[in-house]
Amino acid sequence: MSDFKDFKEIIEKERKENKEEGNKEDNGNNKESQTVIPAGVFKPHLDLSNLSKIALPGLNISNSASLTDLDKKTIVIQTKEFSDILKMISFGTPLRSAIEKIAKARTGALIVVGNEDVLKLIKGGFYIDCKFTPNRVAELAKMDGAIILNNKLSRILYAATLLVPDPEIKTTETGSRHQCAERTAKQTNQLVIAVSQRTGNLTVYYGNVRYQLKQLEDLLSRTRATLNNLEKYRKVVDNLVSKLNMLEIMGFTEIYDVTLIIQRMEIVLRIEKEIRRYILELGKEAGFLEMEFKELIKDVEKEYLHIIRDYKNKTSAKRIRKYLSEFSYDSLLDLNNISKILGYSATSEKISAKGYRLLSRLKSLSPVKIELLLKKFTLREIFDMNAEKLERQGGIDKKEATVIVEEIKKLKNELISKL
Repeated sequence: MSDFKDFKEIIEKERKENKEEGNKEDNGNNKESQTVIPAGVFKPHLDLSNLSKIALPGLNISNSASLTDLDKKTIVIQTKEFSDILKMISFGTPLRSAIEKIAKARTGALIVVGNEDVLKLIKGGFYIDCKFTPNRVAELAKMDGAIILNNKLSRILYAATLLVPDPEIKTTETGSRHQCAERTAKQTNQLVIAVSQRTGNLTVYYGNVRYQLKQLEDLLSRTRATLNNLEKYRKVVDNLVSKLNMLEIMGFTEIYDVTLIIQRMEIVLRIEKEIRRYILELGKEAGFLEMEFKELIKDVEKEYLHIIRDYKNKTSAKRIRKYLSEFSYDSLLDLNNISKILGYSATSEKISAKGYRLLSRLKSLSPVKIELLLKKFTLREIFDMNAEKLERQGGIDKKEATVIVEEIKKLKNELISKL
């Protein structure tokens, strides 16, 4: 689309329609349910009762106790470590094989990956200290009591033992096995797995995290469905990026365009977190789904940070990225919240990109040279320069200036062709 005037008219029409649609949605929603961020206040309120939505979509962070009284640092550590926990119990691992055998036999079980804190809670049972195998664990599960494994999952330490966690620790569970599992996990911050004798359901506890493992067919189905959603959103994001490229070159960008693409990218990255967890749990069964997943999320995080860096005011891009990841979904839907996080008062405000994102695509420009050029010129000025002016005013030698200008021309043609 070489006719910039037509492009501007199309963008103006889309903006108007999108804003009208957004206003209709806002009028239909309860305003009190949305988080309001005053201008100049960058960090949104992090409601720990909604941490499952914010940090780990699909996970349940136990709120049987008042979560505002919990140590935030501990919760963050737990969420980072949980990917390693999923790897330990993914399909194809010895531990997953063991609990699947127990679930199939409907014997029920309570399995704890132990440390010194766990050993302080046990009473009675048998000290075995034998090599871990799935068959041995499945056989030992036929006896009442918990099975204690070492941290490396190489040894079975105890079987048929009684776990006695602090009964004052609150739990949301109803069955005695699952209550014990939740309390033990909270008290020791260790991995505990409860296998229901009645249903065969597999529940994982780790600190304050509770996670329900899924059957293979269900997990594959969910992964495929979520991948389809990710693909749709990725297409939307790619389309918005293509439009933003042209808007930046033309100097026709509004903060609305930026907040809209940031919103969509944040949604993509939240879907990505959910799928990543599914892929981890699938383990060896992930196959081509993992390859497709990696292709769909390629460069999204990098592009996201570039966009934030191009349009932020004073706060660092990584810090703003962190704050956006802590938004509730309701807060994320309000583009004004994103605008305020970036440091602007209204989405209709005209704005110019600093230029880091587009200039980083030029192979002839190092990050240091990009920084030097952007201190002297705007992005539009750089894109409109000829080699002579770039050499004279940019302090770049003639040969290099010619290469840069040629690269810019190719990039402009490439961006226009994608519209």
